[in-house]
Amino acid sequence: MDAIRFHVEEIRFAERNVALRLPFRFGAATVTACPQVYVKARIRLADGRTAEGCAAEMMVPKWFDKNPALTNEQNFEQLRFALRDAREAYTAEPDAQTAWTHFASNYAALQSRARAKGLQALVASYGPALIDRALLDALCLHSGVSFATAMSANLPGIDIAGSGLADDLAGFDMPGFLAGRQPRTRIAARHTVGLADAIDDSDALPDAPHDGLPATLAAAVRRYGHTHFKLKLCGDTAQDIARLVRIASVIDGHARLVTLDGNEQYADADASARSSTACCPRPRCTRWCRRRCSWSSRSAATRPCSVTCRRWPNASRC
Repeated sequence: MDAIRFHVEEIRFAERNVALRLPFRFGAATVTACPQVYVKARIRLADGRTAEGCAAEMMVPKWFDKNPALTNEQNFEQLRFALRDAREAYTAEPDAQTAWTHFASNYAALQSRARAKGLQALVASYGPALIDRALLDALCLHSGVSFATAMSANLPGIDIAGSGLADDLAGFDMPGFLAGRQPRTRIAARHTVGLADAIDDSDALPDAPHDGLPATLAAAVRRYGHTHFKLKLCGDTAQDIARLVRIASVIDGHARLVTLDGNEQYADADASARSSTACCPRPRCTRWCRRRCSWSSRSAATRPCSVTCRRWPNASRC
């Protein structure tokens, strides 16, 4: 299956407001509602035929830029700028390109314009990421193949060499690698435990919905049999450990893999390591935690964190 070249004729955006069933707190942010953006793209192939594809994503405040001085609406506007800027770039290209070269040829310029506006790289990537997904959807629908089949055949035309991106992979056999990939027949549903989540009935939220669905971690484990968990941390060692011990009492015996997510609440890698080290003597925590390195964007990481990570038992690679 050869990579298909195409023009991007049109990209449209639409938004709807989404209210979360339960509040979700990560780091310093608590989200109860936010917009969801829909992207619809139309591509035109060399023979004149067209195809359309769609993508959608939440516009979560403080997820892409955690600056506490910004309002939620300012966060939303950052993401809207990234979408509009990517749309202008993709639709202005004079030549037909593969899905990969549409992305690769615009990446540096989009990042540069975002930096000039004081936007972070993660914000700048939001726009092309959604548009790329919509373009891939259009390609798959046009070709009558699933996403997995399209990627195994390298339908997007991914070619690192000469792109100026990921130069460390310039000699890597990407088509050969993709051809050997097969979609899994089973995956684990990972349950994220936010900082505002009720652990059990003792701290159930007073305004939790009575809709027959779980409203606490304990109820979710009972109902769905979760085995994989991600636990949000607040950066206060004493508070984090007290909460982790409570969570452990609920998921012990169920958990196969647990990751800890500090959401940039630690000043540096050493602070994160100290918190994890303090957690280690707790028997339940030691049994089910695989630790992951997380540090704050507030301080520059001037040295590799691998040395710090090696101090953590069962540490995942940094």
